[in-house]
Amino acid sequence: MDYIFVSHMESDEYGGIRIFLERYPDAKVICSRLASRELPGLGVECDCVAADGDTVIEEGDISLKTITYPCEVHLQDGIIAYEQNSGILYSSDLMQSPGDGRDTVEECGYLPRAESISPVRIPNEKGLEDTKRKLASISPRFVAVGHGLCFVNADIM
Repeated sequence: MDYIFVSHMESDEYGGIRIFLERYPDAKVICSRLASRELPGLGVECDCVAADGDTVIEEGDISLKTITYPCEVHLQDGIIAYEQNSGILYSSDLMQSPGDGRDTVEECGYLPRAESISPVRIPNEKGLEDTKRKLASISPRFVAVGHGLCFVNADIM
């Protein structure tokens, strides 16, 4: 089974979904419960896996755990995804960094990066602290960011 991950409902996160669904028509879209209701309203016909913070998708060698967080200024529920077997965290917009991410990967500490998430990303004190607590409970090997440079967790190298 092929999956497409949509972290939250902003055009730069879901805008190309039709192209992916044309190429992979049987793919399931992993998204938040909110996105699973929004996508059909945008004319996107797909098989959605509506995820929340308790969702684990297991198939073959994949064990994908979703983590909810209040997305940016509008504080709507979004999700990040942690593939537990490979140690890859798909961090959405939470750990953005400047720079062109093509052909470049940083090495840095994951926990300091997670702790540095600012109120600009989550402008709600409780939501920010809850998200940081959830992120501290995992130890990814690699973080695939939504924008900028991806990074290898130097803490576990």
